[in-house]
Formats: sequence, structure tokens, C-alpha cells
Amino acid sequence: MADRRRYVVIDPSRAGAVAIVSIFVTLVCALPGRYQLVPQWVILGDAIFLVAALLAALFTPSLSPARRFEHRAALAAVGIAVAIVCIELTNILRLLAFAPNSLKPFPLFQTSIALWVANALVFTMAYWLLDGGGPDRRASGSAKYFDLDFPARSDPGKVLPGWQPTIVDYLFVAFTANTSFGPTEAMPLTQAAKSLMMLQALISLITIAVVAARAIGATG
Repeated sequence: MADRRRYVVIDPSRAGAVAIVSIFVTLVCALPGRYQLVPQWVILGDAIFLVAALLAALFTPSLSPARRFEHRAALAAVGIAVAIVCIELTNILRLLAFAPNSLKPFPLFQTSIALWVANALVFTMAYWLLDGGGPDRRASGSAKYFDLDFPARSDPGKVLPGWQPTIVDYLFVAFTANTSFGPTEAMPLTQAAKSLMMLQALISLITIAVVAARAIGATG
């Protein structure tokens, strides 16, 4: 049997991942000026770096040292994106604490929606890159363990043969964690997955319970 490492194994979810990164950048860069603390060049630079790492997989063999480096680079870029969301949210909380009367309700509500969606998108990327060692290991069948317990993995009779989670599945995981403040379909199994989901739920809770609620209350 030929060694599968010699061949490029491309997860079709990469196109969806690039789209998610694009939407994330658009949302964060479109925040009103006073709510945007991170310079736009930092946001754009991180996004370009992440997209470059994703697209570089088109030119390197699956599970090769170069592909593993690209995976680590993508994880680092997503980590920076999570930090950007946290910084922007912290800046808004600072404004709410020290200059609440200067904040207009509608821009504040728009900002809360943008951050809530951006939070779901960035953690979609985090779960997609983390689970089972990343999309390359899942696509090649070389994952030794999984970080998220999708029901279809324990009951393959309910899905098509050879089923693997796509970027849409990870988007669903992140969206439901954003809305329910915890896991729904796929349970986190590892400490890394549990830590990510706790952080995502905390960001979502603060965004809804503090920022969005303050904006809605100010309209009354």
C-alpha cells in the first residue's frame, strides 16, 4: 500500500474556513471607532497570516513537517483572533464602567451583535483546528483521539459511511455554545476543548448580559 503521506489530502472545509475568517475580519474592522481598540492593521495582518496558512496546505503533502508547521501557525493566528475579541470586549466594558452616559444605545447594540457573531466564528476555527489534531489528521484517518465527541462518531449507522465533521459541524458547535453558554451536540472531551468552550461561553455571556442588555436598557 502506498504511503498516504506522499499525497496531498485537502479538507473541503478549508474554503469555508477562509470564508469564516473573511466574515470575522469584516465584523471586527467595522466596529465603531471608539469601540475598536485593536488597530485594524493588526486584525488584517492576523487574518492574512491565517488564510496563508490555510491555503499553504494546497501545496504541501498531508502530515508532512511543513503541513504540521502550517497547522501550528493557524492555531497561533486563531489564538491571536481570540485575544482580539477579548481586548475589544474589555474595552467596551471599560467604557461602560467609566463613561456610560457617552455611549449611544444603537451603536452599542450593533457592537454587541458584531462581537457575539465574531466570537462564534473565531471559536468555530478553534474547534476545527483542535479536534483530533486538526483537519489533516481527520481527513487522513490518522487522528489518535478526538477533542469533541460528536454523536455520529459513536453511532456511525446514523450517518453516511466515512462521515467526518466539516466546518459547518464546528460552526454549529460554536453557535450552540454561544447561545446556550455550554455544549449541546458535541461534548468536549479534553482539557483544551473544555477550556475553549468555557472561554467562549464566558465571552458570550458577558456580551449578552452586560453589553447588549445595557444597550437595550438605554433605549427605554
